[in-house]
Amino acid sequence: MADQKYIIRQQDKNTAVNFIDDQIASKSYWLTVDDTQRLSAEREYRDAKHDSITLNKWCQKWLNETQWVQLINVICIERNRIESQKHRSPLKVISITHTAWQILSELAKHDDMTISEVIINRLGSSRLDPYNGTELSNYSNNSNQS
Repeated sequence: MADQKYIIRQQDKNTAVNFIDDQIASKSYWLTVDDTQRLSAEREYRDAKHDSITLNKWCQKWLNETQWVQLINVICIERNRIESQKHRSPLKVISITHTAWQILSELAKHDDMTISEVIINRLGSSRLDPYNGTELSNYSNNSNQS
């Protein structure tokens, strides 16, 4: 259908497959104009979606230029999301009592911060950015001093 100018990499295969699966499931008209072609495309897709090489061949055969653009956009968005997550420090999960959570939540609302920022700003020995661990400033919180 379309001249393939883009190659779906193995690491992007799951994103591509999820997008195509969603399109096929939600829009019966997405693939082709007639039912016979659509059924053939779907049958071939079930076999092609397991590795990036056959998926690329399938896409080249069945997707038009607009569908390629949609697919590439979805892959780029997912790559950007993954890349931005790499730059954040890993999150930790803790258990606290309901009362402690209420107190932290109220402080966070009052200070217009996240709960993590409240803990770091009010209890941390150094003022670190809760998302990347870098020093925020040398400012000291006067409300905690006597």
